[in-house]
Amino acid sequence: MNAFEINNEISNSKPSIIMELPSSSVPIRQKNKTLDNESKQQKINEDNNKRNLSEKTNDTSSIISNEKDPKENELIIYEFHFPVDLCGRLIGRQGVHVDYIRQMAQVDLVVRDDAVSYEKQVVALHGRRVDVAQAIELIAKRFPPDRYPQVTFKPINKKIIVRQRAPECVPIPSSLAQLYLPDGIPAEVLVTSVVSCNHIFVQQILHASYPELTRLDNSMSVFYHHTEMTPLLPRPIQPGIIVAAPTQAGWFRALITIYNSNHDMAMIKFLDYGGYLYVHANSLRVLRQDFMVIPFQAVEVYLDNVVPADNQEDFTPESIESAKATLLGACFKAIVTGYHYDNTPFIQLTKRHGNSRPINIDIQKMINSQHQTSAVTNNSNLSSTHQLEQSDASVLSSTSNSDG
Repeated sequence: MNAFEINNEISNSKPSIIMELPSSSVPIRQKNKTLDNESKQQKINEDNNKRNLSEKTNDTSSIISNEKDPKENELIIYEFHFPVDLCGRLIGRQGVHVDYIRQMAQVDLVVRDDAVSYEKQVVALHGRRVDVAQAIELIAKRFPPDRYPQVTFKPINKKIIVRQRAPECVPIPSSLAQLYLPDGIPAEVLVTSVVSCNHIFVQQILHASYPELTRLDNSMSVFYHHTEMTPLLPRPIQPGIIVAAPTQAGWFRALITIYNSNHDMAMIKFLDYGGYLYVHANSLRVLRQDFMVIPFQAVEVYLDNVVPADNQEDFTPESIESAKATLLGACFKAIVTGYHYDNTPFIQLTKRHGNSRPINIDIQKMINSQHQTSAVTNNSNLSSTHQLEQSDASVLSSTSNSDG
């Protein structure tokens, strides 16, 4: 089994952006309301509230395109500040309102302390674009802008948050083994999946269990070839279940990170090669116990000090493709430099032999260079357009004078 056959399929069909900040203004869809014909004043009030809500949530509504947009299934993490004195009302008695939002919108909602301010907390919504937008709509209805003007949904825009990250850190059962990179010791790694410029998966090619992976892949592909003979997942499906997942390259071990019961769809993370895929739950199968003989090989990591170019909220598709060309399928030395607040390690990559210059620096320079090239091109086009307009104006002026 070629480790990169599965990665190519995952890269083409999985959501490549795990976190994305707003880039356009698309109104949150409004649910139709039954208006009482006898109460015209009530209709006027509702229209005013809708107008205020639309203005207030203009920034956040752009995280979702309409349902025809193919990006609606992309997973994002949307974080915004929330007044600490209103968190009790947001959460509800014994968490009843948070549970309601999770159930209705099929997202994960987390309220945590802000590292800087004691007056605000951070609300994090993890899920598909369309589901996150629905969750924001539910929160906005509970806190109408005319009564709670202090409640806004402006995204937190910090470099540390812009780093690409998983949709949800679903823990792997403690009885199962997941490989981790050692602290303070360089490890030989193979990059098997590139989610974004600073979000990748690696395998430890010198680990004792690594040679057994090919044999496991072959055994799973043979066993699950006749899917009609293998059991479907029992319902209800819960995040955190280890399953067998199909790809064009074969069957592989995967973890369900999110399950959408409304559409019977699941977001899965491949545990041996990395990457995410949004699939029909009916395509997944129960994983046999004898396929758990080796630890999960893929280690999810962030590249330290690799961030979007200045004044940019996210990496461009061109930058991501360039990062893939540099990283995917290549072997490096990796050393852990720290940990994100979701416990995912930051690493620094260097070449295995010779030059010890960090690959992270080269990736960041490539990102900055592409941004500068794009900016110069845009300015050049703008200048050409302006000159053309001036030329047209001169021609018009000359024509007018000659007519006179």
